[in-house]
Amino acid sequence: MARSLERSVKFVKPGRYILNMILFLLAVAALVYYLSPLSPQPSTVLVDAFNANPPLNGLILGVLLIGIIYDLRQAGVIDPAVRWVDAFRETVDPRRARLPRPPSLISAIAKLLLDADERGGRLSPESTRAILDSIGTRMDEGREMGRYIGNLLVFLGLLGTFWGLLETVNAVAATIAGLADSGGTPEEAVTQLIRNLQEPLSGMGTAFSSSLFGLGGSLIVGFLDLQASQAQGRFYTDLEDWLSGMTATTRVASNDGARLSLDGAEGDILAALQSLETALAANTEIHIKAQAGQTAELKDEIRALNRTFIRAGGGE
Repeated sequence: MARSLERSVKFVKPGRYILNMILFLLAVAALVYYLSPLSPQPSTVLVDAFNANPPLNGLILGVLLIGIIYDLRQAGVIDPAVRWVDAFRETVDPRRARLPRPPSLISAIAKLLLDADERGGRLSPESTRAILDSIGTRMDEGREMGRYIGNLLVFLGLLGTFWGLLETVNAVAATIAGLADSGGTPEEAVTQLIRNLQEPLSGMGTAFSSSLFGLGGSLIVGFLDLQASQAQGRFYTDLEDWLSGMTATTRVASNDGARLSLDGAEGDILAALQSLETALAANTEIHIKAQAGQTAELKDEIRALNRTFIRAGGGE
């Protein structure tokens, strides 16, 4: 079975982008280790921030973990697709019996490629556009989920901010009400105020800690989503270049008889146009002559009517 596939396009595997993602995660892990109590210079910044509101901050970290796994998977699904396309290009089996099962990303185009291979390895422009649209739609759906996870982290951070501010406002109001109700000397009032401000300050800790984890998680997921999008975009570009070499260009094939008939049809059209132009010119000339005759007759009638009026006036 004849094949006419383009082999000049080299598909780039997503290993470089996955490596960038892993290196970025290692840098984040090193920063977290440096700010943890386990570092050579122990610090309790992150631990204190997490303990300000463990349920909400734990939820934010859980969503962050899901986003990291999802973005790594989005970049990883490119590798099976590249391996399947390479296997399709390199196999010599005309029945394609030894081809692996196509991955979900390109499962919709496998049937089109196999049908095109039976026709000599050529694709129609409509089939090429359908393949690229299918791949692009699947990639866009995956990117939407990654963007949603990033936005969700920002939302959870803002939710914790307003939650903490609400706790702060309620605690300050309760502190002021307690000072108004309690008596005692001014020194006792100041001491009680300082003691009661611990609760409002804990509310501010909730606000700022959730913002810290939410925005930091959004930054991490955003970078990973960028790398995954670049890996998918590179695969889409390589696939488009490869399919363009397999797409049959549409040409208008015409033989001598068709050319003669076309020339004859053009001659008939020109002759008809010339005849129509001549008829319009003749009709215009006749119309002008008819108008000139009617104008002359009208002038004669007006002269005759004037003479009649003059005679009638002289008779009187």
